[in-house]
Amino acid sequence: MIKATKSFLYIPFIITLYITNIFGSSPINIPSGVDVEISGEVEVEFVDVEGRGGASYEDDFVKKIETRSPYTQIDKAVLDFKLLYSKNISYRFSLRFDDDGAYADKYYLKYEKDNTRIELGKNRPRISLKRETEGYPLIGTAYWKGRQYHIDMEKKYGNLRVGASFALKRPLEYDDAAEDKSFRMLVYDDGEKVDGQTSELGLRATYKLSPFIIQAWYYTGKLIDDEDWKKRLHYDFDYYANVEADDILNKDANVNHFWYGGRAELMVLGSLFRGEYIYSEDGFLPRDGFYFEGRRTVNLFSVNNLFTLVRYGQMRIDPFGNVFYPLLKDPHTWKRSLVTLALGYNFTSYAKLKVEYYFLDEETGDTKEKAIEQNRNYQPHVDDNQLLVQLELNF
Repeated sequence: MIKATKSFLYIPFIITLYITNIFGSSPINIPSGVDVEISGEVEVEFVDVEGRGGASYEDDFVKKIETRSPYTQIDKAVLDFKLLYSKNISYRFSLRFDDDGAYADKYYLKYEKDNTRIELGKNRPRISLKRETEGYPLIGTAYWKGRQYHIDMEKKYGNLRVGASFALKRPLEYDDAAEDKSFRMLVYDDGEKVDGQTSELGLRATYKLSPFIIQAWYYTGKLIDDEDWKKRLHYDFDYYANVEADDILNKDANVNHFWYGGRAELMVLGSLFRGEYIYSEDGFLPRDGFYFEGRRTVNLFSVNNLFTLVRYGQMRIDPFGNVFYPLLKDPHTWKRSLVTLALGYNFTSYAKLKVEYYFLDEETGDTKEKAIEQNRNYQPHVDDNQLLVQLELNF
């Protein structure tokens, strides 16, 4: 039954490929006069976490990797539709198919004319980047990977772009730092129907003066009642009770929420160098993170088709204080760093091979004294470096 269901999910792709074969890359005109553009993407992956798998090599630790044996998977399949109502107005939505089923991933109405851009619907925050690697920076996963319901407005004045957004606040949840799902981190997740929903206001500015681009932003709102401040902060962080009693009422709780950051880019001699920093406070919980990366596309066989990237980043809980300490039993409290090495090769405009390696380091907060006291192995870090080989097919 499960196999039949998963097979059924891919029927839309077969139909879309058939339509694409008939119409080519030209927009499809439906009887109402609206042009429709269809595109899609399928990602097939090979993943391997460092170390040997199997019961004979199972770790004798408190926190364990789900599986160290290599495996393959269809990470996702996406169908993108673009409805062109006029030169300036379009509606875009993406259908995503993965292990969680089939669902509408992003959908929004877009108006763009001259120097004005307005977006209404569900999409990532406007400050998010279109990734070129499969793995996100740690702060990308934590802050701007999740989709939100918003109205976003942007205006361009010469080299300066300014924008503002009003959104339904995304809930605090957990997501994977890379491909392995063993040790999840705290993130602003996809917006969803939730009781106690709150809102978030965002402001941003981008200044471009070649070869530099500088961007800054600030978002503020209130924590969701009680999905955020009670279920996540009080229930999941043992030390939170040291700054706010667990039996506090909502009207007396600190439900303030904000995050801000900046990004700088420099394009020089065909290489892009980028740095980004983000700081946030959710109630009394402070977090921050940063990354630096350099990337370059080089010619291989006289074709500009080989992409290379090196990135280093960190994600920290309570970076400047001494209230929230990492606990071995709670991966979301750990301090993390990630080095990403990536290569991408374009076979054609519609087929790409990606090879990425993630060097992860997590500070678990474990001590030798605790390990001796509990009669177990000492585990200050976890060995979870990961290799990813992905074939990305587009149409």
